[in-house]
Amino acid sequence: MGTLSVNKLAGLSLIFGSLIAFVFFLIEPGGILIDSADPSDSIGTITAKGANSALTSITNILSIAGLALTIFGLYAILSNVSSRGNGKALTQMGFFMMLVGIISWILAGGVDLMLADAQTPEQIGGSVPVYLVGSALLYVGGLTIGLGSIFFALGLSTRADFNQIIAHLAALVSLVILVCFLIGILSNSNLDTFITIARGLYVLWVLWLIYLGFGLLNKPDPLASD
Repeated sequence: MGTLSVNKLAGLSLIFGSLIAFVFFLIEPGGILIDSADPSDSIGTITAKGANSALTSITNILSIAGLALTIFGLYAILSNVSSRGNGKALTQMGFFMMLVGIISWILAGGVDLMLADAQTPEQIGGSVPVYLVGSALLYVGGLTIGLGSIFFALGLSTRADFNQIIAHLAALVSLVILVCFLIGILSNSNLDTFITIARGLYVLWVLWLIYLGFGLLNKPDPLASD
């Protein structure tokens, strides 16, 4: 039985993990497509999650799984960069910032699992503090992922084995996402607008991760022996 390539497994994890997380993020109740509510509308969002409790649980469980796979894929890219060539310092710093952000999003998904149980008006009202904790985790995750992605992409842009133009574009998109989260957090009156913009740009971030995943598929494993 042959040995499965680490890079191939990591590439598949990055492709399917980021895609799974994105698809189920789209259809999560109270989010973008199903019973949509503004991020600042805690009652509306909780009501949507409770009214679609089974879908809320399924989407969050699968999103968490997708994010966990994404972490493995990003770590494999870091391992490839660290084993040879330029960009180690920036990519390493960016990875650990992204790791903090993705873990924050995973924890926010766990909070949403609790919100799925809110069915009655009393339960919905009592779940508002829980929703606010989940929102805080999402916002912290957005900030650290945005900042980390800038450094990660800039690190990759210094290397010949990664497309420098795409890496610079990824850094620019990450910067815009970071700015949107900052403005939304610091200006309550603009929260819904800028968080919505950041959510829209998330699709470009996912496309970048998928592109990186395909790039991993045919790379030799780092430090692999012939």
